[in-house]
Amino acid sequence: MTRYPLAGRISTRMKSETVARSRRLPVRKNTVLYESNSGRGAVCNPEAVFRGLVTSSDYKHLTHIWVLDDESLDDPIVREFKTAKNVRFVRYKSLAYYRALGTSQYLFNNSTFPPEFAKRPEQTYVNTWHGTPLKKMGYDVVNGGPDTRNIIRNFLAADYILSPNEFTTTKMLREAYRLDGIFRGKIAEVGYPRVDAQFVGDLGRTRVLGQLREHGVHISEDAKIVLFAPTWKGASFYDPLDEMEGISRFVDELQAQLGSGWRVLLKLHQRVVEQAVDYPDIKDRLVPNHIPANVALSVADALITDYSSIFYDYQALDRPICFYIPDFETYSEYRGVYQDPKTWPGPIVSTPKAAADAITADTSEQSVKRRSDARGTYNEHDDGRATQRVIDIVFKGNTVPYKIISDFSTDKTSIVLYPGGLLPNGITTSVINLLNSLDYDKFDVSLAYAHGNKPTVIDFLARIDSRIRLLPRIGRFYTGKTPVEQVMGTEFAWGPEARSSRARKDFRDEWRRCFGDAEFDHVVDFSGYGPLWAGIFSAAPSGHKSIWQHNDLVSEVSKEIEGSTPHSRRLNQVFDLYNDFDSVVAVSPTLRDINATGLQHFAPRTHFTFARNIIDGERVLERARPSFESLQEQQQFEAGTDLGVAVRSLIRSSSPETVAHAVEHEALVAQYAPPTKGKTFLTIGRMSPEKNQARMINAFAQIHRESPDSRLIIVGDGPLETSLKTLVSSLGLADSVVFTGQIPNPFPLYAAADCFVLSSDYEGQPMVILESLVVGVPIVSTRFASITDALSSKEGLIVDRDTDALAHGMKAVLTDDVPQASFDWRAYNQAAINEFRLAIGAR
Repeated sequence: MTRYPLAGRISTRMKSETVARSRRLPVRKNTVLYESNSGRGAVCNPEAVFRGLVTSSDYKHLTHIWVLDDESLDDPIVREFKTAKNVRFVRYKSLAYYRALGTSQYLFNNSTFPPEFAKRPEQTYVNTWHGTPLKKMGYDVVNGGPDTRNIIRNFLAADYILSPNEFTTTKMLREAYRLDGIFRGKIAEVGYPRVDAQFVGDLGRTRVLGQLREHGVHISEDAKIVLFAPTWKGASFYDPLDEMEGISRFVDELQAQLGSGWRVLLKLHQRVVEQAVDYPDIKDRLVPNHIPANVALSVADALITDYSSIFYDYQALDRPICFYIPDFETYSEYRGVYQDPKTWPGPIVSTPKAAADAITADTSEQSVKRRSDARGTYNEHDDGRATQRVIDIVFKGNTVPYKIISDFSTDKTSIVLYPGGLLPNGITTSVINLLNSLDYDKFDVSLAYAHGNKPTVIDFLARIDSRIRLLPRIGRFYTGKTPVEQVMGTEFAWGPEARSSRARKDFRDEWRRCFGDAEFDHVVDFSGYGPLWAGIFSAAPSGHKSIWQHNDLVSEVSKEIEGSTPHSRRLNQVFDLYNDFDSVVAVSPTLRDINATGLQHFAPRTHFTFARNIIDGERVLERARPSFESLQEQQQFEAGTDLGVAVRSLIRSSSPETVAHAVEHEALVAQYAPPTKGKTFLTIGRMSPEKNQARMINAFAQIHRESPDSRLIIVGDGPLETSLKTLVSSLGLADSVVFTGQIPNPFPLYAAADCFVLSSDYEGQPMVILESLVVGVPIVSTRFASITDALSSKEGLIVDRDTDALAHGMKAVLTDDVPQASFDWRAYNQAAINEFRLAIGAR
């Protein structure tokens, strides 16, 4: 067990207890919590709503709580409301913050609450977001799915998401963040409250200029103002890029080009503004964090930006806009933009001089038309009254006069599925094959899994269909007084009985924390081995719930490894949850019967059903035989052709992937299965007791005495690896038995083998049997209970579960007496898909 420093454990325990307690305390009615940019100032849409409420006589009964980080707690707004009895401030991620987050009736955020957040049914969460997207977002970014993890989690919890225009509603929320099909809240397309601050008269302008001067921003009385507002360009909010050198240099050069009649001010993204303090040359032109960007825009006579969506707000004022983008081609390829730059409401330039010329001579008919067209598309609701509309909707429930979208249903059947721990095993292979076989014109699939950057997770995500919505779980259980194991790093946040009332509530809270108010037609725990995800999925508020069984689980419970029963506690907790599932799905008919009999006291027998595993036959064949022979079939050469010329031509005529597979194939076979006079036996699987590879090794010893050139290749690893290697040495077989360890692509070894051998005492439906059938390698297997669901007597040789019987079966390989039959994997898959639909209740 991993042990963490005592101080860290105490801090984790205190936070967990505070978060849990806050969920049990009554929600404080008429209390409003505001957070912007993780506490980096009281700004953006939440600030506009706050000021709209705090200045209204209709809402004097409200208590307001602002979330600020350490630096922002010194902001002027704290002094401004220091004596106000109904306004207070809490430090971001303090214990007071978690209490307020868990007990305030109304929640406003322009970004995301942290992983600890789980909205309670009595709370109203308004996610205001922070801009019309120019840059591609969410799933529109290549491999962007995992980075949506906390964003989509927050969206799914929101009662209202604010949208400034139809483009944002459709392109970003419904499509890029894939809210269609599962979102149960509402999108209020009524404009952004923050934009109201731009509509000020002369008195307002004078006030804003005075406010800027008070905070060290130098502005002369008669100078025109150009605001430079570059975006943050990082690929992930968790790893911002430092670009202050370039920003500082551009501002200096632009000011020199414009001359004394203009004053260049700088407004930076909240994520990088802390870096600006190290550049004294720009300090007197830097708009502070606590002054909202839209307030600065109200006094700007022109705006220069790059990829920042701030220009969508500013174009409502119909003033000059210029885009300074020296790296447009590079950035657009790296991140991507939605709109054609030709439609942007201003010219794109690459030098400070060109920027200065563009804003001082912005009178062309083309520029005026661009701005007019853009305002019609993106600024329909920017009229100075958006704040009042939001207050009217959220606090008075007046939705009829406004554009409120509440129907996100589609004609697809929705599924949320947990694939397991994504280890390199048969369960992972099976779920990949399933996910890539579903009809995505009929199914809307979401994948819930533990977020991480392990190679196995990355490889898994790369192999599944890109239309799958990813819902990675971040954070942890926050359940208060729990066993010490949770603080030490495990997830047992409930007692010994997983069906206890306390555990049920914990699971319901965790479901809401992970999935908000989302609802799914079908909820599938495809693993079935862990009580954490089984418990979470058992608590789904709606949908047909199914849990998988990939093995003889009664035998798994009692399986011993080095004197312990590693699955006993976890599986018994899983069994306790069976009655909360509608279907308990084994991977073969026989396995269904075995588990239904052995586990009948955990769920009605009618709940037990089956759905066989799916095999990706095309991938198996492609990766089993991508040798240079297959490459040579693509191109013929005349006799006498120079070998070097032929090879180069061959490589050029083939895809890089094809060549790579061919090289990998040849190298793997050369390393583990070079040509031999004898037969090559292959087995693949975890080295654990139920696989009983010791029986196979002892049987192979008999084969080896009769055929000394024979060879056994064992692919995989596991807890019994050391003892199996010791057994091989004791039998004098070290030169004839090869242990490869885990291999990402073992399929070339199937093609190189003369026989695939399985010596298990029990199995579910082994993927290795299906893979062997696809490749066409002869199969010898022990007669475990469910073998006939995977292999018939016409397709392979099935022998008793003892060493001599297995040896006898393996000897049949020496004389080519193992039965084989063609395997129609496409017809098999169609039947298996139909079984899956029936098992999960999708008629």
